[in-house]
Amino acid sequence: MKSHLPVVLGGLIAASAQAQAQAPAPLKIVGSFDLSGAAAEVGKDVLVGTQYAVEVVNRSGGVLGRQIVLEYQDNGTNPQRAINQANGLAQGGAVLLLTPQSSSSTLAVSKAVSAKLKVPTCAAASAADEITMRDFQPYIFSVTANNYMESQALATLLGKQPYRRYAILSADYAGGRNYVERFKEFLKVANPQASIVIEEYPKFGAMDYTASINKLLAAKPDYVYSILFGADLITFSKQASGVGFFKQIDNHFGALYDENTLKALGEFAAIGTDGTQRAPASYFMKGSPEARRYVDQFKARYGSTPSDWSTLGYDCVMTWAAAANAAKTTDADPVMQALREGTFQSPRGSFTFSAYDHQADVPVFLGKVEYSQERKQPIVSIHTVVPGSSVHASEALVRKARGE
Repeated sequence: MKSHLPVVLGGLIAASAQAQAQAPAPLKIVGSFDLSGAAAEVGKDVLVGTQYAVEVVNRSGGVLGRQIVLEYQDNGTNPQRAINQANGLAQGGAVLLLTPQSSSSTLAVSKAVSAKLKVPTCAAASAADEITMRDFQPYIFSVTANNYMESQALATLLGKQPYRRYAILSADYAGGRNYVERFKEFLKVANPQASIVIEEYPKFGAMDYTASINKLLAAKPDYVYSILFGADLITFSKQASGVGFFKQIDNHFGALYDENTLKALGEFAAIGTDGTQRAPASYFMKGSPEARRYVDQFKARYGSTPSDWSTLGYDCVMTWAAAANAAKTTDADPVMQALREGTFQSPRGSFTFSAYDHQADVPVFLGKVEYSQERKQPIVSIHTVVPGSSVHASEALVRKARGE
């Protein structure tokens, strides 16, 4: 008896080929990430959140019935490499570009790539307010609280305290120096009696903070605010703890923390000091059902709660996807219009974008560092959630910054 298997198999292959030919090509999201170099820990977390969002979107049917794929490269926290990579990736037909994590690289990519290629571009972690203020271009949007927002929220809170002599510690990079200038500006308003007694700028990615620690202590400040983050904050905190730095300043210290940094610090976390967070998983776990579900599902997928940076990367993709679906197209201009007009959902709550700067009015989270017995790691126990709308730069101020 003659077998019909070759005929059947041939028919299946032909049907499969026809189905593939009829299936719409996937939409491409791209990014040049800081996966090595000074901002590597942040870049890795943003990448994980971005990848998770791609999975979530694809499971729910994609964008306009099309799946999305992510292509990325490691820029080594190098602005010129970031420009080259972003340009090459975006020219291949990308519908969304994710910026690097270093503010210097983000500013460079926004100007040299996003503005020229007219591709929607999301800043997840970079917080220099020049991105949406002075150097704004119409295809950039930011889902993170920027330096203007965070420094205003923090300075307003600290201005109510009896501190007079402030020390500032920041890595020497564009975003850090921008933050310092904003903090000084708002602190002067919040407490005219306050003064900055020392500003210390170690190298971005420094490995030895001995000199900075000694200078800070010698200045005898009432309060030390650090704009270090990620690996820099971990290295500094461990060395500072080793010489009793936090005890010598009575824990009058504040810093920007994320969930993974706190976990990595462990016993070296400065318990009792102040902490700022952008997307605190510990807070989400006690929040809305949607926020708790997000943390639970992320943990089920990766075995750990999401870092702040991961949530910001996730929000970039989810926000763009919602805007594209609302616009019923992935063309850049209608998508940006939908971003300006829409309300978007996040574990942080709902938010909108201002038309004049494309900055999301996301909240700033402030609290105290404490040890969580439940999670077996340090966390920031949030005591104040500052609405983004209350610290967002006004349109008049933004246009003045642009010289308009």
